[in-house]
Amino acid sequence: MNEVARLGHTRIVLIEDDPESRASLQLLLEEEGADVIAVADAEDGAETAIRVLPDAVICDLDLPGMDGFYLIQRLRDHEIRGNLPPSVAIALTGHDGDEYRLRSIGEGFQHFMTKPANPDELVTLIQDALNVRVVA
Repeated sequence: MNEVARLGHTRIVLIEDDPESRASLQLLLEEEGADVIAVADAEDGAETAIRVLPDAVICDLDLPGMDGFYLIQRLRDHEIRGNLPPSVAIALTGHDGDEYRLRSIGEGFQHFMTKPANPDELVTLIQDALNVRVVA
């Protein structure tokens, strides 16, 4: 664990259907100081993100039932209707093609990362994205 938690009290909703990946990502983020709510599907993820209004959402794209694109559409719609600041949204997927990257950004994710996520790169991405959001 780092001497200084880089994500101190950042509220994150993590949506990942694989239990091992979900647990390891949650542990990583919590060790960096984040408050993490981890769920396994897009419906629970959308409801949680709308209720909690997190600083960041990290979402797998391939989820059972409804995919991560469904989640981001619901979240962005809620933010727009409520005139709320947008959460930082990171699409996390095993797909590395431009099709997924472009669709992710077009649907409302600001960032795209392929699995397995490099822990330091993920934390730095969240930290940098939140810093830009605060300044803007």
